Amino acid sequence: MLRIALTALCLATAALPAAAQRAGAYAVEGRAADGSVYAGAVNLVPTGPQTWRVTWRVGGETARGVGMMVRNLLVVGYVLSGETGVAAYEQQADGRLVGRWTQGREGGLGTETWLPR
Repeated sequence: MLRIALTALCLATAALPAAAQRAGAYAVEGRAADGSVYAGAVNLVPTGPQTWRVTWRVGGETARGVGMMVRNLLVVGYVLSGETGVAAYEQQADGRLVGRWTQGREGGLGTETWLPR
């Protein structure tokens, strides 16, 4: 019985549609792991039904990455100044994306909010 219930739960969850994400430009506001604040821009370009090319421009630096939607989460791997990082953003009802990220050797968690332009 437990196996049937777990199978049904997995099938029901797999059938849920991923949240639609909006392509285009976003303003970005964030706080690094050391507490410093920053602002800039991010651009989302679709590369498939649920996949994205992501480009950040913050403080004269450019980070590039790829992402995928998993339900209402945009999960992104990226490179900035030769360091790899990962981020996860939760899609909000008002179109914002709110997330956390970590990068490179130092670790720590930063936070970031994307605001549609």
